Amino acid sequence: MKSKWCQVVVLSVVGCVALGSTFTSALAKTQSTKNSKPIVAKYCKEETSLGSLLGCTAKKAAGEPVKIGMINTETAPIGAFPELTAATETAVRWINAELGGVGGRPIELITCDTKFSPEGSQSCSQKMVDAKVSAVAGGIDIYADAGLKILEDNAIPYVGGIPAAFGQVKSPISFQFSGGTWGAGVAFADYAVKTLKAKNIGIMYADFGSIKNAAIEYSADIAKKLGAKNIETVPFAITATDFLAPLTAANSGNPDAIFVFAADTACVPVMRASQELGIQAKMLLVGACATPKSTTEAGVGSEGKLFNIEGPISGGGDPDTVMYTSVVKKYGQGLDPIGAGTVSFRAMMNLWVVMSNLKEKGTEPQAIIDAFRASKDAPSFMGHPYTCDGKQIPEFPALCSPQEIMVRYANKKLVQASKGTPSNPYGWIDVPAILKKVS
Repeated sequence: MKSKWCQVVVLSVVGCVALGSTFTSALAKTQSTKNSKPIVAKYCKEETSLGSLLGCTAKKAAGEPVKIGMINTETAPIGAFPELTAATETAVRWINAELGGVGGRPIELITCDTKFSPEGSQSCSQKMVDAKVSAVAGGIDIYADAGLKILEDNAIPYVGGIPAAFGQVKSPISFQFSGGTWGAGVAFADYAVKTLKAKNIGIMYADFGSIKNAAIEYSADIAKKLGAKNIETVPFAITATDFLAPLTAANSGNPDAIFVFAADTACVPVMRASQELGIQAKMLLVGACATPKSTTEAGVGSEGKLFNIEGPISGGGDPDTVMYTSVVKKYGQGLDPIGAGTVSFRAMMNLWVVMSNLKEKGTEPQAIIDAFRASKDAPSFMGHPYTCDGKQIPEFPALCSPQEIMVRYANKKLVQASKGTPSNPYGWIDVPAILKKVS
């Protein structure tokens, strides 16, 4: 089965007891779907990444639930991404209502909010162990290292999300379909030097371990190896709300390009500040800043900005993408189809495919780990094919598909900036190949 690419923007980013809730197929009843044709009937003849698992008749799951966890930062003054949980819930609604759940059994999604704290991450991981989940779907958890050890000790697979912590890209039980900040960093360096012909580069980044590592070792250093001459790096506090000073510093050397490693509440202020300061350098920001909400609020400050994404945006009626849009419309309960949630939706679908193909072993955590680890060029829902053998980027063995695409915001829409070729029409930037070349 030939894999298909996503044409919806796929985004990448960066003391309390975590709260959680249980999400089951019952929630699907709150979405009015009367008199609507099952989505599977519309797309079962199309060539999608789900292959033969996508039947033409809706199969409603029943029986004892299969428990899957979801750990994400949903509520916090900064760094909150509830849309990732909402997207996973949407996937579960569809799986339970039309795809027959896992082996005919409905998925019970047990969610947990880390509240942007190490204690929250630990509490969430312990909650998953106590619930005896088959796997945990990841969201965005900058303090994931605190909780991943618990999942490792209990051999529970941690699947997808947007990796922002070292453990998420290094753990033997983690499988990621996003390059996270590291993938963005390499893509920025490659695009700036090769396409923009940048010699002088300014880099501003949130001063936090994993983000600093990506900005310096996987962006600044890579840019130098690719031919950049002068690079100015400017750290700022991860809790910063005023970005005029760091942006001014990053622009002080009259750079050709400026990389910005910050997301969420930083997106709009940074883009607006660039307009206020009259910055002429090309600005490259993480994909989390490319949401319609951010670009609209930033106004003219968003014009011309470049972003990394992890799925094509060009037209063409890609079956996975069209099907995803239909699923969100029917089961999304207000979810915006464009946003970081595309990454968690993809992860849930990839997990479902693996569990379904394992048949009677589909609920066994170790069997899921082994299946992902054995994957090679496996079709990924709305994404680049994944290989989880741990060899794409040896330092980060959990990155299964860190390839990136660059896009530009122009005339109130995103257009592909990466140069395509007949063999690579979407202009995928092969992050592992670049790292191997410059090593």
